[in-house]
Amino acid sequence: MSKNFWKDKKVLVTGGLGFLGSHLANRLLDYKADVIVVDLPGVDKKNLENGKDKLSIVDCDVSSRKIVEKRIDKNISIVFHLAANAIPSFCEKNPEITFKNNVIGTFNILKFSLDNKIEKLIFSSTAQLYGRYPKYLPIDEKHPIEYFDNVYSFTKKLDEDLCEIFYRKYGLPLIYLRLFNAFGPRQTTDFLIPSLISQGLEKNTIELWSDKPTRDFTFVHDTITALMGAAESSFCGGPINVGSGREIKVADVAQQIAKQINAKLNFLNKEVVGSMRLRCDNTLAKNILNWEPKIDFPVGLNKTVEWFKKNKKKRK
Repeated sequence: MSKNFWKDKKVLVTGGLGFLGSHLANRLLDYKADVIVVDLPGVDKKNLENGKDKLSIVDCDVSSRKIVEKRIDKNISIVFHLAANAIPSFCEKNPEITFKNNVIGTFNILKFSLDNKIEKLIFSSTAQLYGRYPKYLPIDEKHPIEYFDNVYSFTKKLDEDLCEIFYRKYGLPLIYLRLFNAFGPRQTTDFLIPSLISQGLEKNTIELWSDKPTRDFTFVHDTITALMGAAESSFCGGPINVGSGREIKVADVAQQIAKQINAKLNFLNKEVVGSMRLRCDNTLAKNILNWEPKIDFPVGLNKTVEWFKKNKKKRK
């Protein structure tokens, strides 16, 4: 990546107080960008404790067109649209809220970006679109998608369609990425790795529903590099897969975590939701974004466990 590209460039990060958004905002600050973070009113700012004095944080519900127009600076160069309800269980229980935030919110940010002639918009989609049982591995962008399985995936498919319309019909320069399993410090315990770590630290026992699924885990540092590489790239359109290209059994992950924090491990043999196997074909990302993962999984996992140990009391 080019630090010169980002210096003094005004960059908007929606959902910037969340896991990915806060890591992205911190990296952008390191590259001397002028960063504006927007998120819902009342969202805890703890993820940006080390950078909030160097950027602008704006309370903004992106599902409201009027609020977007009123509260977001019009002189934006790059938009990273990460704001979404992304916890599958919440989405299933709250389909109306999820549709409003994920789909209407995306439309509003696309329209805002078009009206204000931004240089590039980067949208984060999901590998969950490839379905519960992939037809083949590794999964490339030509793999069939199955988006009716859950509310979250359905909204992301609609978001991708909106991106295609704004790009092909209206000429909005954008790129959308299908992210595989990003993980790292600050992630909420609604996701697998932080959930396992949290269980082990708090109860000295880790319970894993099933030892059968596999995932393609990408350390957050590498995911952020891909997002920023997408902004620097001249390519428009999508999708582009972002994943490590390694298939890892969740049982092995649980065993590594249990060993590292000296916790017991129990397999419950329960039915799980979501994909049963994931492995990313990241050839397009390598060719188009000049990107490849740098952080090996054991290194990233160790960094994540150590962060949760250090911040155990703060996160309660």
